[in-house]
Amino acid sequence: MLCLIAKLDDAASAKLNAIRKAAFPDGGQGKQVYGHITLASYPGERETAFVRSCRELLAEIPAFEITYESLVILQETHIIVAKPMDSEILTMLHRRIAEKHGDDLDPWTKGDRWYPHTTLFYGPGENLEQIRSVMTRHFSPIRAKVVRFELSRVLPDGYEIVDRIALLPC
Repeated sequence: MLCLIAKLDDAASAKLNAIRKAAFPDGGQGKQVYGHITLASYPGERETAFVRSCRELLAEIPAFEITYESLVILQETHIIVAKPMDSEILTMLHRRIAEKHGDDLDPWTKGDRWYPHTTLFYGPGENLEQIRSVMTRHFSPIRAKVVRFELSRVLPDGYEIVDRIALLPC
């Protein structure tokens, strides 16, 4: 599977990691947050064509900012996420990809099911409300800059970045 992501700047990623770390000061709950928002997940077999299409659809996009406004629990997938405010450009970019590849995307990123977010914690069986409560005490709105797009292949033990798409300076 390939994922198309909007990659956040290092400062925003560090703030998101600090919020996560506040809930797990011993560091015992997994790896660092890779600051991003997934625009599309493509489980198809025509990966080269998907990468080429994404490059065409995302050409000439200027760098842009988003603002994270809250922490939310998504019960269906057992995650705590940082939720950004509605963003016209993020929505437009997702729509552009979904219009071209909608039937080929996974159920979470096609059409109206897409919910932009950055996952801070995955914990089936954990007390997500308690963990979110601790994180919320350390949260204030975060301005983040989207610095590039990346396409990554999901692997059994992580991911591999297969392409990067630069954004124009603002």
